Amino acid sequence: MTRGYVTEMFSSFQGEGPYAGRRQVFLRFAGCPLSCFYCDTAYAREPRPKFCNLLRPDKKTRKRNPLSASEVLDCVKALLSPDLHSVCYTGGEPLTPSSAGFVKEIANAVKETGLRNFLETSGCSARAFASLADCFDFASVDIKLRGHQAVQGEDSYEALYRNELECVRIAVERGVETVVKVVVLKGTPAAEIEEICRDLSGFEFGLEERGRGREKGRGRGREKGRVKFVLQPVTAPRSGAVPSTEELFELSEVAGRFLRDVAVIPQVHKFLGVL
Repeated sequence: MTRGYVTEMFSSFQGEGPYAGRRQVFLRFAGCPLSCFYCDTAYAREPRPKFCNLLRPDKKTRKRNPLSASEVLDCVKALLSPDLHSVCYTGGEPLTPSSAGFVKEIANAVKETGLRNFLETSGCSARAFASLADCFDFASVDIKLRGHQAVQGEDSYEALYRNELECVRIAVERGVETVVKVVVLKGTPAAEIEEICRDLSGFEFGLEERGRGREKGRGRGREKGRVKFVLQPVTAPRSGAVPSTEELFELSEVAGRFLRDVAVIPQVHKFLGVL
C-alpha cells in the first residue's frame, strides 16, 4: 500500500476561479518544485513534514506522516458536510514524483464512494497528470508567467510551460472540466497573456464540434470540453505587484480575442478569512 506526505487536511470554501464559494474537503500534499514569489502556502514546500494537521471547526489534531490512502480517506469522511462540492487535491504540488502515485490511489478510493475529485496543479509534470487524469472530474492548471519567478532560467521556464500546456490538452481531451488560471501582476505584458491564450485556443472544442461529432473523453465517456480561463490578480498588496483595474480590463480583452470563457476573479477566501 502506498504511503505519502500530506501537510494538512481541512474543510473550507474554494477560494479561486469559477468554483469559488463551493464547499470542499482540501488535501494539501507536501512538497513543491517551484518558488513563486507570491506563494501563500510556502510552508507546504517541505517535502516530508513529520505531521499532517487535520483541521476541524471544533479542534485541530495531528496525524503522523507518512499516511496511507485509507487513513486519508478516513479523514475525508470525517470532514464531509451536506454542502460538499468535491474533494480538492492541492499543495504544495500533487504531481511531484513522490506524491502522484499516492494521489491517484486516494482519488480512486474517493471516486468509489461517489464523491467528485478536483485537482489543483501547476502542471509541472504532464507525465504524472496523464497517469491520473481519469480519476478527476475537475482540473485547475495554474500557468506560470516569467515574472512569477517559479523557476530559474529561460530553458526551465519553457520546459515548465510545455508541461502546463500538455496538462491542459490532456484534461480537455479526456473530458475533465478544465480551468486555466494565470496570476497577473502589475506590468504583466499583454503579449505574454496573448501567447498563452493563443496556445490554449487550439485545445478548445466549441459548440459546432459538439453538435457534429460529440467526441468522448477517454476512459469515462465524457465529452471534450472548453477551457475556463481565469485571470487572478495577485494577492500581495505590500509588494506593489497588484495590477490596476485598467490593466485587468486590457488583459481580459486580450484573452477574449482567443477564448470564449474568460473571467477576472480574485482570491475570494482572503476576503472571507478562511483557509
